[in-house]
Amino acid sequence: MTLPRYTSILLLCAGAVACDGTIGPGRHTGGDDPPPPAETGSVRPAPARFSCDANAVPSELPLPRLSRTQLMNSLRFAIARALPNEADALWTKLTPILARYPTDQRTPAPGDLKGGFSRLDQSIQQTQIDVMYDLGKAVAQELTSTDARRDALLGSCASDSQTANDRACLETFIRGWGSRVLRYPLPPAEVTAFADIAGSTPVDRAAVADVITTLLNSPWFLYRVEHGTTAGQPVSPLSAFELASRLSYQFWQAPPDDALWAAATDGSLLTESGFNAQLDRMMKSPQLRSSLDEFVSEWLRLEELPSLVALRNDPVYQAFVGAQMPTDTTRTAMFEDVQLSAWNTVVSGGSVSDFLLDRRSYTADPFLAAIYGVPVWNGSGPAPVIPSQNRSGLLTRAALLATGTASTRPIHKGYLVRNALLCQQVGAPPPNASDRPPAPTASMTTRQVVTQLTSGGSCGGCHNNTINPPGFVLEGFDALGRERGMERLFNPQGHETATPPVDTSADVWLYDSEQRAISNAAELSRMIHDSQLFGSCVAQHYFRFAHARVESTSRDGCLLSEMEAVARSGAPMADLLKTVANHPAFKQRSFQ
Repeated sequence: MTLPRYTSILLLCAGAVACDGTIGPGRHTGGDDPPPPAETGSVRPAPARFSCDANAVPSELPLPRLSRTQLMNSLRFAIARALPNEADALWTKLTPILARYPTDQRTPAPGDLKGGFSRLDQSIQQTQIDVMYDLGKAVAQELTSTDARRDALLGSCASDSQTANDRACLETFIRGWGSRVLRYPLPPAEVTAFADIAGSTPVDRAAVADVITTLLNSPWFLYRVEHGTTAGQPVSPLSAFELASRLSYQFWQAPPDDALWAAATDGSLLTESGFNAQLDRMMKSPQLRSSLDEFVSEWLRLEELPSLVALRNDPVYQAFVGAQMPTDTTRTAMFEDVQLSAWNTVVSGGSVSDFLLDRRSYTADPFLAAIYGVPVWNGSGPAPVIPSQNRSGLLTRAALLATGTASTRPIHKGYLVRNALLCQQVGAPPPNASDRPPAPTASMTTRQVVTQLTSGGSCGGCHNNTINPPGFVLEGFDALGRERGMERLFNPQGHETATPPVDTSADVWLYDSEQRAISNAAELSRMIHDSQLFGSCVAQHYFRFAHARVESTSRDGCLLSEMEAVARSGAPMADLLKTVANHPAFKQRSFQ
């Protein structure tokens, strides 16, 4: 059959002339060197990855741009604050313009072949500027399209018989709505400057629209502008309103709500008790979930799973799937299954390890529930536990196993384990590597084909010792994530030709000389758990997501080591998220 071009994590190193076999801390270099001898017993915890230099000053983004998600949430907030009863209808009308705003690009860390976070995309394109102006103008025109809407914004003074109060009427609107939209109390001089845009007709609908357009295109709206409170100092405490915005965009991806704004206004946010009260409230809010969903989805590259129906007319795929074909709803359900596992871990007080080893199914999709062998979950009460002991948690969720084809992807899965779950870098494939993922034949299993293509020459150093073993261990699940003991082979016409047993044994090493002979996914999950590398890696990824930049191990070491310690300690996963906000660097601005 003809396979679609798959978004593979790693290009196939077949017949290559070079392969850099380096891999993160505790590296093993390639060639055909044999792996370290296998050991017995439990895996020892790996050394901590980060250390703290108390004299180091953390890095800062010069002027953080709101991500696309954050910007859209800010626009919705602005509309809802102006006309709450019409906000949904107005938002729908803006859909064509909203669709034109560029999507933030996933930006991997240096040395990573794939992955990364869209928050790291801090670039500014002309398209963003143009579309944002169009959006600001369209919102302004909608908010002022009738006298009734204008009066709802400005109050009765906009339509009374008096004209002497028109300027004051507009300034009151700017001082109230404008301050919330720009996320800081506008001083008198700035209120005056915005009001001057309306000229001599301060309540004219077109004039008010000009003011709104300008507000929505202000740098204070499009960026998180932070000046601190001590001018001229290399490091300055944030103001209460700057701190409120940091909190809300970090955990809710949206502007401060009324309670957070009130805490900034009365100064209680700058006290330890007031800050902790707001942080605890935000962590318990359902609004946290959208931010957590984005983190989990991008960290684990969930969206790289292709459509599950693109090959529905292919005879091999039809024969592989069986009578009932999955749908794109099933694909979405696979994503949500992982995201809900993370969310339920956070809200239930579970740890990072609990997320790794969570064996509950969080799906209402019948097809996915059947894959797991559980009833559908209605979203309330305890989610059903997956009965198979080999379905060991995160590693064996369908979203990380499915491929959209009839073939599994051991190389893809092996790299995902190394890079996303262990934060180990694998050298780039050589220029002449094939980008076509290997597939089984009518007579050879997937493992046999992958081994034949990648075990020889310079490829072996990367594939034999690093990439392939964890991928082979996960061969106990097919390309839909169904558990299997046999691999069904097909000819191009979709006729089954053989059902050889699946070999899931492999010698897997995680760091230095730690290598174990294992034979199933549950053993791999436990090996990763015991090494504590997963906790270190989650901390590193969440740092990147939270700060919209790649870490500096020297300048950011104090926060990273604290996050790592929390992630490894068995403390609630929520505490890992809170560690970012509780660190002193969160409440100050560095200008160095």
